[in-house]
Amino acid sequence: MFGRLQKDIYDNNPTVVTLSAGMNDVNRGLYSTKKPVENAEVKKREAIEKYKQNVTKVLDAYKAHNYKIILFTPTLYDETVESTAESMKGVNGALGECREFVLQTAKNYNATVVDFWKPMNQINDSLQKKDPTFTLTNKDRIHPQPTGHMVMAYLFLTQTKAPKEVWTLSLDAKTKKVLSQQNCELTGLKVINNSISFKNRELALPFPKLEAAKLAYDLVPIIDSLNQQIFKVANLQSGSYKLKINEIEVGQFTDLELAKGVNLALNTKTPQYKVSEEIAKLCEENASKANTIRTLRRIEIKQLSNLKSTNRDSAKAYLKQYIDEMKLQKNNPEANSGYYIMTAQTYLKEIDNEELFKKRMQEIEVEIYKLNQPKTYSYILEKI
Repeated sequence: MFGRLQKDIYDNNPTVVTLSAGMNDVNRGLYSTKKPVENAEVKKREAIEKYKQNVTKVLDAYKAHNYKIILFTPTLYDETVESTAESMKGVNGALGECREFVLQTAKNYNATVVDFWKPMNQINDSLQKKDPTFTLTNKDRIHPQPTGHMVMAYLFLTQTKAPKEVWTLSLDAKTKKVLSQQNCELTGLKVINNSISFKNRELALPFPKLEAAKLAYDLVPIIDSLNQQIFKVANLQSGSYKLKINEIEVGQFTDLELAKGVNLALNTKTPQYKVSEEIAKLCEENASKANTIRTLRRIEIKQLSNLKSTNRDSAKAYLKQYIDEMKLQKNNPEANSGYYIMTAQTYLKEIDNEELFKKRMQEIEVEIYKLNQPKTYSYILEKI
């Protein structure tokens, strides 16, 4: 982290920064019973104390730049899921101690805290009682998969007080009046016979449902808490109605459903949803490029830090030799995992493209900003 502060943080001139640490810092290998470590208990305490010192150093660096700070507690380490990976009993408890440190330390830096560890453990424990193979992590017990990531997003947004409304709009067909509106601006309301039309300037977009993380919607109330785009019409004549947005029919609803209010946030036919899907694709592209750049920094700090020459050709030659040597180390778990070889290969392939990636990320930011601006949509509700 210290090696990445300049390029990852300072060079980007942020106003808000986050900090997530702990999973690697507790030194999981010390908890192995298959490969016991001498003086493991002493080293466990040293690892946690070192973690506390280093988190404090990073926070001091953040504070010196007057950033607004959001601290994350660690995610869970799943010791109990049925898996071929060694359970490493005690790791999750160590992460719990890290959590307590984060909660206390945040007060000294006027930092917001988002707690992942406790609620993720509660969800994990509850589901494993019914299904011992369930986990919010991968089978490696460490890395959250899409479901776990979506749960984390929910925890982040709710704990930082994100609004639940995309927008809400309530009309009365009988009095031809707007009863209430939030995060939107209705104009030109017309009620003629069994037809209602108006224009609605909307200040937010719905969040598209992501197929890879669909299980998360059963674990936490994402839709109720964060994705409410409610359209409500009282005192309609009895019957069914079709709703058009920008001349596109997006659904049919009864007068009773409309009186109660329909949530349009997950209606895949609306033009708003289509825009959200475009933004989601751009976010995925941005995340992929950011992850590649993170890999480049990792290689520079881990594999190339002792290389005296800063010449890129020298770095490439060194890594090619490193890859060849790793492939020959059949009994080296690090080599056998493939991760270190893969990341070194990524460096060789992409280091010359870094500036192009950064340029594209800037373009993506502009594209997203254009797409997510408030827009005005035309609505027509007609009795069938």
